[in-house]
Amino acid sequence: MENRAAHQAEVLNRLIRTIILIIVSLMLSVLSVSFAVHHMRLQFEEEFKTISDDKIESVCDVVRRTLDGDEIAADPQTAAVKYNEVLSLMLADVSTQSFSSESYGLFLYSDGRLSVLMNHGPEAPESFEVASRDISEWLNADNVPTTIEGDNSESLLVPVADSSGRCVAVFEYKCNFSGLKTMGNEFEGKILKCVIIAVAAGIFVYIIQLIVPKFIHRSGSGKGRQTI
Repeated sequence: MENRAAHQAEVLNRLIRTIILIIVSLMLSVLSVSFAVHHMRLQFEEEFKTISDDKIESVCDVVRRTLDGDEIAADPQTAAVKYNEVLSLMLADVSTQSFSSESYGLFLYSDGRLSVLMNHGPEAPESFEVASRDISEWLNADNVPTTIEGDNSESLLVPVADSSGRCVAVFEYKCNFSGLKTMGNEFEGKILKCVIIAVAAGIFVYIIQLIVPKFIHRSGSGKGRQTI
């Protein structure tokens, strides 16, 4: 009886150690891979946004040289029609796949208020940063462009001045990174599933290699006793 109790206690201890080992291995595997994948994702997103920043700055520099403040102030509607056609050609999106969506808009600034002259892209006029921010956040004496970062977007606001230096309009180029975030979430989710499946398969194989030899040994012992 004592030998049997000792054997059962030993089996129970082995089972507990095996379960603890499995749990620790699963946690370490998931945490280590998740950390590595998340770190790679952050590096990719940072590099992607750096390239987008360069593109936004280049685009806005060209647009700033193209827009004529005197023309906009003299006849806003005619200027809006003209620049809508010009900017549609200049800023045409020729990419077949993108992790970001880009929008731009031109707003008339008169008597301390803004009104939409034109907008292009998936963003509605009221979704632009210039429409939701205080004018003092982007208007300055030198009409210098202002960068505004949102939760998942980035905008560059370019004041347009007439020949006297007075701001008569503001152009905004907005880049939304929702596609990049969605891609990152899906990628991390798939990697995590693969890790869990791999660990589960390893655990299954480990359990099988523990059970099968004992089963074979018992089967062999039973046959030996029957022969005797």
